[in-house]
Amino acid sequence: MKFPLLETLTTICCVAILCGLGTWQLYRLHWKEGIIAKLENEYNAPTPRALETAQLDALSGEEMPLAYGQAYGYLLREKSILLGPRAENGRMGYHLLIPLELKDGRVLIVNTGWVSDLWKDNTEERLAVLPVESVTVRGILHKPDWNSFTSKNSPDNDLWFRADINEISATKGLKKSYPFILYADRVAPSLNDVTPHEEKWLPRNKHLQYALFWYALAIVMAGVYGVYTYQRNQKLTA
Repeated sequence: MKFPLLETLTTICCVAILCGLGTWQLYRLHWKEGIIAKLENEYNAPTPRALETAQLDALSGEEMPLAYGQAYGYLLREKSILLGPRAENGRMGYHLLIPLELKDGRVLIVNTGWVSDLWKDNTEERLAVLPVESVTVRGILHKPDWNSFTSKNSPDNDLWFRADINEISATKGLKKSYPFILYADRVAPSLNDVTPHEEKWLPRNKHLQYALFWYALAIVMAGVYGVYTYQRNQKLTA
């Protein structure tokens, strides 16, 4: 059997690349499983992890900063934003994001939970009754994400659709913000008319599906090459 040089080299290169992509996804799978296991342990810990300066600074340097714990500080109520709209049990509303000033002056933006659309008409009055004393915020910390279909923010009109930390910080004058958000499942003292996040959040883990997809493509390409080579040799010997 004769093997066509160009087609053979091309197939070998492509199959190697596809298998490499599949193997890389398996590596990411094990990496993500480790992160999820760590988060599960933090969720189940008897005492929430303290999210203080040293811990937050260390998380800032990680590729995927994730932690479940609690932070302490003062709510910068005047720098809040309403993110959305967001639906909750069939009702439309917003997520209330409030910067939390920590004891060292650094700022951690907190997604305190869901509020009804009534907040849009009297935001200042509702914010005015929130605690002025130090609060404890417990929740899951991670970077925000959105897709390409999410509308862009309009800071001049105070319309926020993406939890873009850089844009929020620039607009609200937050000079020392951490590059992630704390999604609260508990705030003490509690916030009036604010529903904290109740669902346990874990990062998406579809790396096994991605790995199988790349390996399947490699098999298909090798199969197409095999059929092509066989038919070509049949014609040459006919």
